[in-house]
Amino acid sequence: MIAKVARDAAPHHRPFIAFPSARAAFRAFLAAVDPSRVGVLLPAYIGWSPREGSGVFDPIQELDEPFWFYRVDMNLHVDVDHLVTQLDLHRPRVLLVIHYFGYPDPAYLRVAGLARARGVIILEDEAHAMFTDVVGGVTGRLGAASIVSLHKLLPVETGGGLFVNRDGREVCSALVGPSEPAPWSFDLAALAARRRHNAELLRERLGALRGRVDVLWDLPPNVVPQTLPVAVRVGSRDVLYERMNAAGFGVVSLYHTMIDAITRDEFPISYELARTMMNLPVHQEATDQELERMIDALDRFTR
Repeated sequence: MIAKVARDAAPHHRPFIAFPSARAAFRAFLAAVDPSRVGVLLPAYIGWSPREGSGVFDPIQELDEPFWFYRVDMNLHVDVDHLVTQLDLHRPRVLLVIHYFGYPDPAYLRVAGLARARGVIILEDEAHAMFTDVVGGVTGRLGAASIVSLHKLLPVETGGGLFVNRDGREVCSALVGPSEPAPWSFDLAALAARRRHNAELLRERLGALRGRVDVLWDLPPNVVPQTLPVAVRVGSRDVLYERMNAAGFGVVSLYHTMIDAITRDEFPISYELARTMMNLPVHQEATDQELERMIDALDRFTR
């Protein structure tokens, strides 16, 4: 079964908790998570200015939290050997990973694995990397949570927040209350990637049905389809639509009836599209196996 649209909010829901600043989000996180342990391990490249103080270090001092540093090299990359030494020596409660200037560290995956293996909570500082997270999808996924700073990347004066990942909901439970999912609180990069994957799978498999069910458009880079539009070249689109839905595949037929103001005599191509076009679901809840079965059904029903 493939529903016409996605209904399950849980798999890609990342609660977003708004704060006045990333600094306030960091302070709230430290105050809330796992009070049975103490200490923060952070990279040894933290700045300060008379006007702004230190956005990363100030909350640690305000809470009188023990802290230690791990070294970075001349490229600002994590010295993994020193990180391991510090993790094992101090057994911190929290490891802070900073994505400086929006770039993930080359050892990002390894660093997260080392911390997880030791039961250390990972917090990602994405003050510079919000777009790398929510658009690129290559940061913000390995920690319990991520802090973002809105004014550093958006044309706003203030604002920050905390994204809470699935693995971090328990440790952040004091911060996360019931809320209705909003667009901002979904993992949009993951949703988009899954939709593109599903569309690409269908496009490849539909090649065997060319002349019966034709894909209408290419899938250029960075385009994320809502559905996959196809043209039904044999038989009746309406009959195929009914058979597919009866078989449990939620296809749709958008704009199957033109408004009266668009006349057949003046716009015959529009009426031909309305007669033949059908839209296949590509949403994130459709699995590869279900999509394969949908193609097999299309094959059977158009022979």
